[in-house]
Amino acid sequence: MMYQWLNVLKEELNKHFYPDEVDDILEYYQEIIEDRVQNGEIESEVLATLDPKSIAHDMLPEVLSKRTNVTSKERLKTTKQLWVALAQTSLKVPLTIIYTIVIVLISIIMVSIALSMVGSFIVFIYYGFDLFEAGLSNYDKLGMSGISLVLLSIIGLILVNVYRLILEIHKKILNVFSQWTKKKGDLE
Repeated sequence: MMYQWLNVLKEELNKHFYPDEVDDILEYYQEIIEDRVQNGEIESEVLATLDPKSIAHDMLPEVLSKRTNVTSKERLKTTKQLWVALAQTSLKVPLTIIYTIVIVLISIIMVSIALSMVGSFIVFIYYGFDLFEAGLSNYDKLGMSGISLVLLSIIGLILVNVYRLILEIHKKILNVFSQWTKKKGDLE
C-alpha cells in the first residue's frame, strides 16, 4: 500500500521537480511513513494524512532554495516555478511584481548585450569596407584593421564578461527569492 502511495507521490513530484529531487523527497517520505508505522500507527491512517499534491506544493520553496541553477534550462525552469511560488505567498501582488520586474530587467540586459555584440560586428564589417575604399596605403589599412580587430575583441570580451556577470546575478536573485519564499512558509 505504501509503495502505491509513493508511486502516486512520484507522479505528482515529476510534474515539478528534477529526478534527483524527486528521489530525495520520495526517500524522505518513505522514511517518515516507516518510522510512524514502527511507532505503532496504522499504515493506511498514516497515508490518509499525507496528500501528494499538498506535498509537492509545500516542497516547492524548499527545493527551489536548494537548486544550483547551473544551466540556462534549469534557470528558466526555476524562474517559472519561483514566480508561481511567489504568487502563492501572502504577499502575492507586491512580491510577484518585484520579482517580475527584476526578471524583465535581466532579460532586457541580456538582449542588449546580444544586440551590442551583433552591432559591434556589423560596424566592424562596415568600417572594413569603408577603410579599403579610403585612399590610404596598404600599411595604414593593415594597421587600422589590426586596431579595429583589437577593439572588437576588447568589446567582445567585455560583453561576454558582463553577460556572465548577469547570469551570476540572475542565479543569486533566484536564490534570494527562493530563500525568502521558503522563509515565508505560508503558501496557501
